Amino acid sequence: MQQINYSEIINENNYILIDVRTQNEFQLETIPGAINIPVLLDEERVDVGTAYKQVSKEKAKELGITFISKRLPEIFGQINDLSKRYKKLIFFCARGGMRSGSMASLFSSLGYKCYKLTGGFKEYRKFLSEDLLRVNQGIKYFVIHGKTGSGKTKILQRLYEKGYSVLDLEKYADHKGSFFGGLCEKRVQSQKRFEAEIYEYLRKKSDNYIFVESESKRIGNVYIPEVVHQAMHEGHHMLVSTSMKKRTEIIMEDYSESSKEEVLKCINLFTRYIGKEKIVYYKHLVEKGMYSQLAVEFMENYYDPLYEKSIKNRDFDISLFYEDFDDVENKILEFLHEKGYCKK
Repeated sequence: MQQINYSEIINENNYILIDVRTQNEFQLETIPGAINIPVLLDEERVDVGTAYKQVSKEKAKELGITFISKRLPEIFGQINDLSKRYKKLIFFCARGGMRSGSMASLFSSLGYKCYKLTGGFKEYRKFLSEDLLRVNQGIKYFVIHGKTGSGKTKILQRLYEKGYSVLDLEKYADHKGSFFGGLCEKRVQSQKRFEAEIYEYLRKKSDNYIFVESESKRIGNVYIPEVVHQAMHEGHHMLVSTSMKKRTEIIMEDYSESSKEEVLKCINLFTRYIGKEKIVYYKHLVEKGMYSQLAVEFMENYYDPLYEKSIKNRDFDISLFYEDFDDVENKILEFLHEKGYCKK
């Protein structure tokens, strides 16, 4: 069995990272692009851990071998298929210990080109933290500002679809950055996953500019890495705005899949900021299905005043009012080209 550092593979293409931790561990945070072939299932790992603490290390090993032996034929089939598509099979676990070591040793002994990732996910995290500054150097951020519902995310999506460099922080954060930001999100937020997604995007990009949405340092329960947030602050800043009618349409589209129960739960979070009487009124709007009116109420009475206060001392390079997405997109690209940047 050979070991390999993450720094040795970042410029290679023909490899696959295999996360042998449990499914829960994998879903919470992993190295982007990795697949999950767990040595132990979630409940099995609990049983092994209990045996280790309450009986002995030997008993825990015995139990682990019993569990994995039942799935070996299935695991073998997966590894065999992967070996036909990738030159290197790289196993990793939390710290590069027994789980990844046993898998790499087993399949190496069977003649497969296998490696164990040195230090596992923990070492990857350390490398990421140290290398993030390097991959972020020389990039100019074009930051799109605007009130809630002004279409910033949709503008970024359109730019991305046309091949321009876009860092979608809200997508990686699994949150839209407001009290309602967790609605329609499928994954639980994870700081480590958020940072990993940002790092992998930055290290793979070839352009020297990035479009990004203006964000505070915190998005839901995760935080933008300091080097990225500082680079955003030093970038070019664009303010986009549109009519309340257009903003309401955008909000309704963005949250169309939200359930009544989810919306009511979010409204409760506002109690300390807007008072119980307003909360009762907003819940009444929800019960009546008057979501458009609810959106207007929140924008006019809560989000807009906060936003005006936050940008009071902000200077913008350009301000754009629009009703048509094509129009604002073209003006943003004109500004990008005026500053000497273009897509490669």
